[in-house]
Amino acid sequence: MASEQSGTPAPTNTVNHRDASGNSTAGSKKGWSWALICGLFSLVGAILLVASAAPSLINEVQLRRDCTELTDGIVTQLVFNPADESDEDSSDTWTPVFRYSVNGHAYEQKSSIASSPPPYKVGQAVSVLYDPADPSRYIVKGDDAAFVLWSLLVMMCLAFTAVFPVALMIHKANNPGSRRVSGISPAGKPVNPGPLPKPSQKAAGPSVTPSSKEPDQLPY
Repeated sequence: MASEQSGTPAPTNTVNHRDASGNSTAGSKKGWSWALICGLFSLVGAILLVASAAPSLINEVQLRRDCTELTDGIVTQLVFNPADESDEDSSDTWTPVFRYSVNGHAYEQKSSIASSPPPYKVGQAVSVLYDPADPSRYIVKGDDAAFVLWSLLVMMCLAFTAVFPVALMIHKANNPGSRRVSGISPAGKPVNPGPLPKPSQKAAGPSVTPSSKEPDQLPY
């Protein structure tokens, strides 16, 4: 072989620590750190969406669909919820308790939403919608606090989940030639260009082109 005869070792593939634009691999790793951070945001958002926010919103929608019968109710008390001393942003809240009757049977239900200040007063009359199949399931007519709360949580979780896809699209839009510059094919495989073809040399004599016609028969 030519390389063995000349004593020159054959070229081998070496790892280039700099890409075509001159950026080092350390800079490339630092540049991709955003992907890890955005991925964590999206993962947390997806977990909260699937485990809590979406099921709670679905249950609230089903509750409002099933509660069709109307009855009179009253606020019997406001349960006081003291603020968490370890949380400076925490504040005192109150949870209303409602009482209503269905077919002579009294129901006293504690609201699932606490607020500050309380939206009701003790002794206040309210209209209650209940489920005919299960009167213990109810909603207070005109009170959309639970529906609004779970809807906001779902939208927040969706926003967190979309962080990574949106950041990835922005990154691709701002770096349209990153794959071509770094020598990466669209399939994610390194491009290994073959040897360049040698320039063809023209013959010194006149060029002859083949013809599909048969030559005329020569006279003898």
